Amino acid sequence: MSLKTILVHLANDVEHRTRLKVALKLARQHDAKVFALFIPTPIGMPAGITGRGASAMFLSEASRNAREVADNLEKEFHEACERDGIENAWLVIEGDHVELMSEHAHTADIIIAAQPIIEHLEDHFRTRLPEELVMQSGLPVLVIPRGFDPEIQIGKKVVLAWKGTREAVRAIRDSMSILASAEKVLVLTVGADAGDALSKLEVMEHLRRHGVNGEARNLAEIPDSVGKAILDFAETQSCDLIVLGAYGHTRWRQILLGGVTHEVLADSKIPLLMSH
Repeated sequence: MSLKTILVHLANDVEHRTRLKVALKLARQHDAKVFALFIPTPIGMPAGITGRGASAMFLSEASRNAREVADNLEKEFHEACERDGIENAWLVIEGDHVELMSEHAHTADIIIAAQPIIEHLEDHFRTRLPEELVMQSGLPVLVIPRGFDPEIQIGKKVVLAWKGTREAVRAIRDSMSILASAEKVLVLTVGADAGDALSKLEVMEHLRRHGVNGEARNLAEIPDSVGKAILDFAETQSCDLIVLGAYGHTRWRQILLGGVTHEVLADSKIPLLMSH
């Protein structure tokens, strides 16, 4: 799938400029339009805010502060787009982040969102934007990790986590334009499953026909944590992107019991492209 419209989620958080810079860099690489959607409404309520009056006051103040941030960011965005000749759109709108992003995803090719912050047990059960978007929007979601340097080019060396599942097939199709432009794509399987080995041969041929410079890799011994094994492999190989089919098992099962998607999303220091 070609990338011609990039939808980037913006809010009043410390990483919004990073996501915007990544979107602009990706747009230059793929001659794409950037649609920046800034949502001033807070994603969640701080634990210390209790009572209807206090909640309303917090929401009003937070939204007002966010709109001031949006005004300054919009100017930077339009200047950067004009300088580089990038087609663009900017929208500031209040509401539910998942609903608004999913609605505007109908005419986009990829979503850029922030890595969720998981510091407390209850964070596992709150709305976590990338997870909700990959399940509801119908689009691949490029998750930008905390502290990421936006000057790093994403997609030069990619690890494609392969397993013979519908989600993994979808991830390949959704990321094909990125894979085709990569200098190298490492197709990684974990364990010695004969079915996965056979399907990987077919996948390698499929990628070759699309002009992808692919190389098959396997971690024969199944580790205690497949997610950690993927992350360790990607870091050891100096990859700048992980492509992953998300939630082969139910999302709530992964949150409660752990799972590959849950582990990689929570702990990755490398951008992650997820599809479902």
